[in-house]
Amino acid sequence: MERRLTTITLLISLILTCPAMSNTIKVLAAQSIEDVSHGYFIELLTLTLIKSTQKYPAKAVQVLGEGEITHGRTLRLLSDNVIDVFWSGTNTQREEDLLPIRIPLFKGLLGYRVFLIHKSNYEKFVGINKKELQALIACQGEHWPDSEILEDNDFQVARVVRFDSMFKMLNQGRCDYFPRSIFEGYAELLSAQQLYPDLMMFDDVILQYDFPMYYFVNRDNPELAKQIEYGFRQANADGSLQALMARHIVTKQLFPLSQWKDKQYIHLFNNDLPELTPINDSNLWIQLYQ
Repeated sequence: MERRLTTITLLISLILTCPAMSNTIKVLAAQSIEDVSHGYFIELLTLTLIKSTQKYPAKAVQVLGEGEITHGRTLRLLSDNVIDVFWSGTNTQREEDLLPIRIPLFKGLLGYRVFLIHKSNYEKFVGINKKELQALIACQGEHWPDSEILEDNDFQVARVVRFDSMFKMLNQGRCDYFPRSIFEGYAELLSAQQLYPDLMMFDDVILQYDFPMYYFVNRDNPELAKQIEYGFRQANADGSLQALMARHIVTKQLFPLSQWKDKQYIHLFNNDLPELTPINDSNLWIQLYQ
């Protein structure tokens, strides 16, 4: 707790001592060494800002703090205007509290979930069905909407505050699997195996639910939301978003997309998918199965 408070104090100190610059977008550092997708979000945000300069003033991304700040605390820092942008899976409450930019990051693939497991449990997962999976315990974030989605679908969830703790719990057998999106899990596993070499990926079975991840900004900052959305749509239209996904370490293993067509999918419902989710805009989503 003392270390977290020190980190938050340092972060606020950095904000207060830095001169206010309208051309700087403040974001937090990665949560831990396992949070390898953080670099992708920074690079994607930078891309959208570059693409927006056709219409908006140039802005740069400034990364602040030492990381290890919880998801819930990060959302409060955004609400308090300590940071300018954060990325998160969406739900109704989050879209009421913050201003979403309704373009799914990773083209909607956040809702496709593969499993990090311990090697000793591999046989348990081979051929597993929905009922059998519901009897096991999934590690998930305390404030992640995924936790509600899984629980609403009668899955057992161990809610965990710290991101890095979930890898430790999985290694210790305190949960059976750690569902991760197909763009996050593989790169995170490479990092986590430095500490926990007996963790592995199981991707023969994939959980699927409609669940976009968005950039969020403070509701008092609608111009920034408009700028990011404009730049994002430009990047999507000219192919630079797809090019980033094809080359980045976090997302390149997704391709070719044909590799996913013969997997076993377990479809779940999302009771808290906001009404304004652009699920009918095919330009914004990738579907891995027919």
